Amino acid sequence: MKKILIAYFSHEGENLVDDRIVTLEKGNTRIAAEELAKQLESKGAKPMLFRIEEMIPYPQDYEGTLARSRQEKESGANPLINDGPNNFELYDVVFLGFPNWWGTIPAPILSFIRDHDFSGKKVIPFITHGGQDFLYSLDTIKAELPGVEVIKGFACAAPYIASAKYVIISFLEENPELVK
Repeated sequence: MKKILIAYFSHEGENLVDDRIVTLEKGNTRIAAEELAKQLESKGAKPMLFRIEEMIPYPQDYEGTLARSRQEKESGANPLINDGPNNFELYDVVFLGFPNWWGTIPAPILSFIRDHDFSGKKVIPFITHGGQDFLYSLDTIKAELPGVEVIKGFACAAPYIASAKYVIISFLEENPELVK
């Protein structure tokens, strides 16, 4: 059985869902990551969940997060994030989860990619979004990880995060070799 890591970045607080600002106690990407772990466990895998956290947290308010994330994207920021996970080199498969911000990966994901050696790993990005799907995310990840196998994962729309379970089950059924 492959050693699987689910590394994800998620944002709690105010988020835009169906063109409304709502406060989320648990971010959508965290919900998807936890459901992915549950579904992988049901297939006999023992995934490790790792939350990527920025050392200077994003504001809780939507407008503040929007402004900071835009500035980070435009400047190519590489913010400080938490250390870990331990023994990264032991994982065969890395599911990389994040919200699609500005059509691409958030800056903490870029930091995580740059902080780790992905040689020999299979990387499977999965996203939560408000209607943009992957857009430039896969291209960005592939450009940052030349020579690494990057497989398009699954996308969960924020308004339908309660249905993430079914999106994940379908993805895993279509890709059984990722677990074995």
